[in-house]
Amino acid sequence: RGAQEALSSMTRLDGEPVRPAQVRVLRQGRDTALLSITIHEGKNRQIRRMCAAAGLHVKRLKRVQEHTLKLGDLPEGAWRDLTKQELLATK
Repeated sequence: RGAQEALSSMTRLDGEPVRPAQVRVLRQGRDTALLSITIHEGKNRQIRRMCAAAGLHVKRLKRVQEHTLKLGDLPEGAWRDLTKQELLATK
């Protein structure tokens, strides 16, 4: 069973129910793959735990969006104030 199918069909993680993730394969190599994974709950280390349960090794994770906030070019470890529009969108 492929990584995409294994991750997107997962409904339980360590005995807890989880909403299925949306998984897209962005690049597939012989022994590696670059995946885009969208989760809806953000449980503690959820993606790493899901991959471990599917028998996959995570080499690197990069968050690109949190709810409606896209991180864009924000450097690792940096922060910025939310715009008025972003604050309104989170309510």
